[in-house]
Order: sequence, then structure tokens, then C-alpha cells
Amino acid sequence: MNRNPNRRQFITETGKILSKSWLTLHLPVIMATAQYACEAKKVGMEFETLTSEEATQIEAIAAQIIPSDDTPGAKEAGVVYFIDRALSTFMARGKESILQGLTTFNKSITETHGAGQFTELTNEQQIGALKKVEETPFFQQVRFLTVAGFFSHPDYGGNKQKMGWQLLGFIDHHAWQPPFGYYDKNYSSQISG
Repeated sequence: MNRNPNRRQFITETGKILSKSWLTLHLPVIMATAQYACEAKKVGMEFETLTSEEATQIEAIAAQIIPSDDTPGAKEAGVVYFIDRALSTFMARGKESILQGLTTFNKSITETHGAGQFTELTNEQQIGALKKVEETPFFQQVRFLTVAGFFSHPDYGGNKQKMGWQLLGFIDHHAWQPPFGYYDKNYSSQISG
């Protein structure tokens, strides 16, 4: 985990996480999860899977994975709602692993820092604690869900006010008109001519 990654490095690294085949198989369920999470957040529903304390801890971890700097991060984008719903739908098989991982993670924080939970640590201590667990299944799962929630469609629970898309430079249009780019410019002129 690079201590000071720039946004481009972050996106490049997290892109490795998202396998095309996995997304192809799970995209409909991810979309439905995100939609539900968005509605839950809008109407102030309580968390479905996480306790409020677990949600606070997961949200703090997500905020370190996609931190706020000159642009909004995971906390502002509301990815914790996406994660909560994911743990009862497409990531339900990983729910116990994540929750047990969170418990183990907080126990290690108590042993190392005398603090009871991740949220009680300073920013530097939080980064150090995450570096120690970055290769664990717990961290890998939370990172995947954070990234998925941050870049999903805003109607689906994360990516509040299209924050993730703005970071990528993605322009949300209902329809695109040809030519889309240099690679199909000649093709579209042949069709219209």
C-alpha cells in the first residue's frame, strides 16, 4: 500500500481487483444491491446487515481506502450503505469472513495501540494498521466493496452526486452520437454515406 498514492495510481491498482468475468456474472446483482442501498440511505433506513458500530468501523476503513483530499472520498460518497447491502446479497458468503476479520482487526489494534477500535486511532496509525492487513482476505474484500460502491451508478447507493465518476472524468450521457472516437470515425461515415 503506497502511503501517498496519486489518484491515477489508485485507480490503476484498484482496476486490478475487478475481474471482467466476475463482474459480468455479478453485475445485475451488484446493480440491484446498489439501488437498494441508495433508497435505504435516502429514507434513513437502519443498516440491514451491519450494526451501527460495525458500519462506523467499516466506513472509517473505506475512508482510508479512498480518502478525502481535494476531491470527496468513500465517506462522502456513502459507500458504507452499498457495503451493508452487499453483505446480504451478492457478498453474503463473505459476510462472516468480513465481520470476523473486523473483530480480529480491532483486537490487534487493542493489543498494539491500547485503543479498542480502528476509529480511535490517529490518521497515521490507521494507515499503519491497514498496511499490516492489506494482504488479508478481510482487507481485500472491504477494498473491493469500497471501490465497487464508489464507482457504481449514483442511483445504486454509492457514488453520491457522481463523485467517483467525476474523479474518473466520466461524462454521464443518456445516449452517445457517432463518431465516438478516431477508431470508428470512418465506419460511421460509411454507414451514413
